[in-house]
Order: sequence, then structure tokens, then C-alpha cells
Amino acid sequence: MATSSKSARSASSGAEYPPKSSSHVHLDGRTLEGGGQLVRIALGLSALTGRAVTVDDVRGNRGGRIGLKASHAAAVKLLAEISGSSVSDGNIGSKCVTFTPPQASTDEDGQSPPTTLQSRNVPLVSLDTLSVKPVYNIRLTTPGSVFLIFQALYPYLLHVGSRAMTESIRVNIVGGTNGTSSPSYDYVAQVMAPNFARLGLPPFSMTLQKRGWTSGVVGMGEVNFFIRPLPEPEQQPIKPASASRFPRINIMDYERGKINRITITILAPNDTLSQAGENGESVTVASYAEHETLRRLRKALKTLDPSILAEPSEDEILVPLDMSSTEITSHSSRVYILLVAHTSTGFRIGHDALLGDNRGTKSTKKKLGKHQKYKKGQAPGPKKGSSEAQLQRVSDMIDDCVEGFIEELSETHDNPHTDREGGSTGSRAVKRSCLDSHMRDQIVVFEALGNLGDKVHIAASEAAEALEDERYWTLHTKTAQWVCQKMLRDVPDN
Repeated sequence: MATSSKSARSASSGAEYPPKSSSHVHLDGRTLEGGGQLVRIALGLSALTGRAVTVDDVRGNRGGRIGLKASHAAAVKLLAEISGSSVSDGNIGSKCVTFTPPQASTDEDGQSPPTTLQSRNVPLVSLDTLSVKPVYNIRLTTPGSVFLIFQALYPYLLHVGSRAMTESIRVNIVGGTNGTSSPSYDYVAQVMAPNFARLGLPPFSMTLQKRGWTSGVVGMGEVNFFIRPLPEPEQQPIKPASASRFPRINIMDYERGKINRITITILAPNDTLSQAGENGESVTVASYAEHETLRRLRKALKTLDPSILAEPSEDEILVPLDMSSTEITSHSSRVYILLVAHTSTGFRIGHDALLGDNRGTKSTKKKLGKHQKYKKGQAPGPKKGSSEAQLQRVSDMIDDCVEGFIEELSETHDNPHTDREGGSTGSRAVKRSCLDSHMRDQIVVFEALGNLGDKVHIAASEAAEALEDERYWTLHTKTAQWVCQKMLRDVPDN
């Protein structure tokens, strides 16, 4: 349903503005998560559907500076270039952006003419007139996340990429690979990419040229993405039941399976800590992170229900723990941990932690009072910048990562279920999906795209959602669902 920003609206309630037109969508950028994800998804779907979109109050829920950041503006610029769209107010700091694909141009009556595919009841832009290059380059001036830019471009390039007449489209992005509040290169390579392929999307690959960090001395990194497009549509007339070229994904059709292996990735410096090892040898941040992550993970795994493991045992945990070679970083604040569970059904469940990026974790907040607040007469805590302070920060980070990982692996059954209006529906056999909570929000767009034009499968998907435990949906997941509903489910019939 199209919306207008001039009418009163509660961003948290999901109430709608009165419609302005049937083709131009207006979104309140403060809705739900109210950050850059809303903008990225809205503009990507605008390019895919040929429907113009305006986002007001861009990143309106963000503390500090709101409006488009450099990474958002770069994604908007390249998406407009590839799709031939026009952009109004797409500069850094803009609080209102309008994205108008060429298919959204209006006729004399002010109505948007249907595209070739839309006239066949398929709400995706026609490939007939598109020109796609085999290589695109984006260079940020600050280490904004290259993977958030990729998120904006990926669905559109899957659809139009075959027009490049190459096996894959290469997108080179210079920016950040390990930064706060964004996916890391390691998470995308080890969790996101394999899960996308497992769910039926064309595989994509990456080459890490250099890491870019937001911590320590700011450094720029570079990643080369190789995106295989969806197969060319068949030449015969498209039937309504084949409305979408994207694979159908009903996430609850997939089982998590049993955990048969856990891999551990650690990036850390070789700085020496004051704590001595068992034999008196010096302990580095890297060696401490390795030893403590393994020790605490083994202990935490014993709290899980053994039935979720491939080889359950009452006496010990038999899941292999594979530690990859630790990558040595060049600064004391550049510490990163990724834990990934490999399941018998081929999915990856991951959880990571970056030093200094709490992202609302519980244990860090609880330890804040323990380690940083002291009563009168007590000795002060570790001096900031000392090896003792570094040890404590890394220790807390390990706890956060292990705790979050165990939460991702835990399964619940027959839990009280709350519907979308907030009312209880009683006890129902709901369960979490086969994905971790951060991966879950990445797949929402593809769920919606795979069901385009097929009312039967849309109904099936909605029925499957009723069996999914919504307590594991993040605010990003709910935001993605809201944007998809506005941009896709309310596409006007032609």
C-alpha cells in the first residue's frame, strides 16, 4: 500500500498513511529498526519492481547524526547507475531520498505505464532494455561496511545480471570488512554465503584483498564479489504461477538438523598480557583468546540439550571443535571471534563478537558495574590501556560471544506464542528457524521475492510463519518484513 509522509503516524505501531498514488510508495524511515537497512531494502526493491519510492526521516531512529551515511549514498549511487534510475537527495546527510526507476515514469494522466513483464502479471522489471556491465567499482572514503552495500545490490544483480553476458558480475568494494554493527567478512564467507546457496540462491564467492577495520587506526579494506545471476527466463509467455524468477523459500520447510561440527575463527594481536602461563611463559592476546574460547565453549556446550547434537552423550561433548589458524592483527583493539555450528542438514548457525562492539549483549552490561564501579575505600580497577584492562575486555568479549552462540543453538518447543497484534494464542508447537537470528533477517527479502504473484504459495508461507517462534526475530527481521509488504505485496494489478 502506498503511503504519504504528511499524515500523522506512529512509527512503532505500523499504522499507515493515507495513500498518495497507486505507484509511488512513501515510507517513514523511523519505522521499527529505523536505520539504514530500511533504506537499502526499499531502494533495492524499487529498482526490481520499477516502483518509485520516497523514504522520509532517513535513519530517524539512530542516535547522533541521522540521514544517509557515506556507505548508503554509495549504494544508492551505484544502484541508480545500474538500473538507470534517478535519485533525488541521495547525498550524504540527506534525510529524505526519492528513488525513481525508469519504469516509474508517468504518462499524461500521471499513471505509471506497466512494463513488459508487469503486463503479464509479473511485478519485476523487464530485462529487455537493461544494459549491465560485467564489473562495477565502489570506493568509500571511510571504512563503512562493504557488506551492507552488497546487501542493497545483491537482489537486483541476481535478477538483471544475466544481461552482462558473463558467468558472474564482479563488484569491487573498498571500505570496511570488520566493523561495528555490521556483518564481517568472516561471517559472510562462513555463514551467509553457504546458507544462501543451501536455500537455492545462485552461489556467490568473494576474495578478500585487505581487511578494513573501524577499530584502532582506521584502515580501508577491499573485497571482490563474484555474483552469479539467476538463469535467463524461458522465452515462452510467462504464466502467473511462474511470476517470480527467484526460488521459493518457505523457511519453516527446512529442518535445522543436528550439530555435527563447530568451527572457531579468531583474529587477535600478539600483544603480551601481564598474566603468565602455566609454565611461566608470556601470554599474548591471541593465545589467551584461543585457550579461553575453547575452554568456555566446551563448558557451555554441556548446558545444551544433548538431542540437538549429532552424537549425544551424557558424559562429554562429542562435537568436534575445529580451531582455524588465528590471524594476527596489528592493533590491540582489533580482536574478533566467530563461532559457527555446522548442521546435518547443511546449514550454518553463527555468532560473532568484535572488541568494543557490544550490540546490546547481556553479559557486558552486567559486568559494567562489576568492573567499572567501585565503592569508597576499594582499590580502583585496571587502568584504561593497561594489559590488565585489555585482558578484562577480551575476557568479557569471549563470554559474550560464547553466551550468544549457545543462545543461537538452543531450541524450544511448545512455547507460549504471541500473535502480531500482541495477543496470546495459547500454547502452540512453534520453533525457531534453521538460521541464526542475524541470518534470519537477511533471507526475508528472498522469501518475499520467491512468492511474487503466487497467492497459493504466499498463503503457504504465511502459514509457515505461524509455526515460527517470533521471539527469535530481531527488529531487523521485522523491519525487512514490513518493507517487503509495502514494496511487494501491494503491487497494483495491471
